[in-house]
Amino acid sequence: MKWLIIALIICSIGIHHPSAAQTKNLNGVYAGIQLTLSAMMGGGMNRQDYVILFRPDGTLNDKMDKPDWRTAVTAHYQLVGQQLTITYPKGNKDKYTITSDGLLDGGGYTLSKLDGSTVPTGYYKFSSASSAGGMGTGMVYVGVAHDAGLNFDGKGHFSSSKSSATAIIGDNVGGGGSKKGGGYGTYKINNGQLTLTFSDGHVEEHTFFCRIQDKKPMAAIDGDLYFQDDGEDDKPVKSTAKTKSNTGNNATTTTDNSSNNAAADGKSLLLKANELHGGTKLDGVKTVKFSATIMGLKAVSFIDADAGKVRIELWKNGKLASIEQLEGDGGWQWQNGHKNALPANRVAEMKNSFYSGVMGLRKSVIDGMQIVNVKKMNNSITSVMCKCNGNEYIFAFNNQGQLVLEGSKAGTSSQASVSALTDLRPVQGVMIPFHEVLSSGAQKMVIQYDNFEINPMIGADAWLVPNAI
Repeated sequence: MKWLIIALIICSIGIHHPSAAQTKNLNGVYAGIQLTLSAMMGGGMNRQDYVILFRPDGTLNDKMDKPDWRTAVTAHYQLVGQQLTITYPKGNKDKYTITSDGLLDGGGYTLSKLDGSTVPTGYYKFSSASSAGGMGTGMVYVGVAHDAGLNFDGKGHFSSSKSSATAIIGDNVGGGGSKKGGGYGTYKINNGQLTLTFSDGHVEEHTFFCRIQDKKPMAAIDGDLYFQDDGEDDKPVKSTAKTKSNTGNNATTTTDNSSNNAAADGKSLLLKANELHGGTKLDGVKTVKFSATIMGLKAVSFIDADAGKVRIELWKNGKLASIEQLEGDGGWQWQNGHKNALPANRVAEMKNSFYSGVMGLRKSVIDGMQIVNVKKMNNSITSVMCKCNGNEYIFAFNNQGQLVLEGSKAGTSSQASVSALTDLRPVQGVMIPFHEVLSSGAQKMVIQYDNFEINPMIGADAWLVPNAI
């Protein structure tokens, strides 16, 4: 839903597992993930994968998808005691602290050493998303999502799957298409070089490193981080490429409303959704507390709509790793014991969360919305595009009137966030999606909400800076 996960940079996933003992020089591949979340059910998220090959001579390569990955030099590093500094060609630097168990702590995320000598049995999946146009650009919105998977049987055989889906939304067009493919064959691994030989004879070379200590290993393949997935529906099958797409007239069904009709139709749809998602119960939401699980991390958020306050905490291995807190027209962020002012763009994004997703379906918000247009898609989905306080919002409803997709773009930001919403559950009379797929920037991410509380008492202690507690 767009409730939780509004605009916080809940930064990071650190892949935490004991590695080899600390050394004076680094030698090998280290990897981890940094998450940038937006915290209020559907506020968007960015993910950055770090996969870095360190060499003892002080050089490194973070472009692991190139044929010359073993020898290419993309930056240099210096290790002084436990402090690691990476210097890139343009002069920018990344700093890490080497922990007692050999991890590289980047502050809110960690990198751990990977192994390139084996391929653990299992199915590994990677997802990405990108978009262009739409919301304030004057161009048709085009969004593309990609999924890739590799299944290894542990006996030298593999199967692969690839899929993509495209959504198109514009003034006179609405539709999209999808494509699927796959293959199978044999594989071998040699010092980080994965060779896939397909049944049709063609051969692919990839870099492959993994963290073998985990029950469900993480794999770095060509610089992207794949995670083991047990979902039966996602596992690749032994088949040749197949495609299915919707194009032409079948992919385009729109309504051409006048501005007056669009405003009336759009408000009617928003009010219908308000009733379906709780009506007066939804209108009466003042405070919210929720928790979510994101790739093993715990996110906890407190929201006070009347006070204009939002707090998002990220917990890692039972310890508080980072906080972002909105307080009216300002706020602060805390990480590793250091507090700084919340950047202006983050303030705008976090304030934006009160007007988007399920929170945007409160009547008090709907009354302040300017309806821009209404579009009927060929898959029984109707979208309503709105503006409020200079920001842009989109709400998409199924034929029952339930919210199934929402998006927003704050102020002059060039990037919109879009959330697909499923698993509706009643919480104290309010219908809330407990499953959300967010796309914003280069990656997409799945969020599973664990718990929601509507109108809980939130004491003053909940808003304190950690070192003041």
